[in-house]
Amino acid sequence: MLRTSYAIIVGSSMFVSAGAQSASPQTASVSPLAVTIHQRLNPSCELVQPAVLRDNGKYASLAIPETAVEVYSPELAKDDFLAYSTEVPGKLVKLARKSGFRVKPSGSDAESISPRVVDIDGSSHCPNLEEALQTAELERINRRRQVQSKLYHPNFDNVTPPNAVSAPQPKSDQQTTGAATPGNASPIGAKAKVQGTDVLAAVVGSDGAVSQVKVVHSLTPELDRKAVEAVKTWKFQPARKDGLPVPVLINVEVNFHLY
Repeated sequence: MLRTSYAIIVGSSMFVSAGAQSASPQTASVSPLAVTIHQRLNPSCELVQPAVLRDNGKYASLAIPETAVEVYSPELAKDDFLAYSTEVPGKLVKLARKSGFRVKPSGSDAESISPRVVDIDGSSHCPNLEEALQTAELERINRRRQVQSKLYHPNFDNVTPPNAVSAPQPKSDQQTTGAATPGNASPIGAKAKVQGTDVLAAVVGSDGAVSQVKVVHSLTPELDRKAVEAVKTWKFQPARKDGLPVPVLINVEVNFHLY
């Protein structure tokens, strides 16, 4: 009979042990602290909003009361920045910078403010608050889509690898135990002494689902098919670029062993 094991490879790093059924997601500590986010609307105006800076362990993110989702640095424009008070620990400020946020000291303790539009040079050509909020949100969504439309490689360009949370092994049947099949002159499996490693390339999407699975190193057509079918069912915590979930291309090894 054949038994199977597998490994998920990123460069020279293996992050799921061969033969493991699944990996449990890591629990990150969360430490919310108040900041203000400054988003440039045009050369003369900016939108200023209160926000919460979150420590997610390996990256920082923002929660803005007017939005229902986390905000990450790739979703902001190059002129946007966070203003933090003396109450924010230096460790969190360092993590925010590492996660791609521009951060500046505010020079005062944190205070509760309402969203507002600031006329920087007194031109009086700024949009009202409702328009400013809508514009900022649409621009953020467009930047997110643009970043997530690209395919990345783990451990490059500040992209962390995905983590497997469910990775069932290929199912075995008569074909993988060596039984010949009608019309097949060369049986596979134990009788043919077939064992080895299938290497597959796969895309893990920003939602953690697997797609576009292709065989890079083949064993037999039947074992290749079983490996591809199994990998397509795997689920991941997605890769992240500065915290934002992004699609990545990874290599997967599925090992078939005789016993």
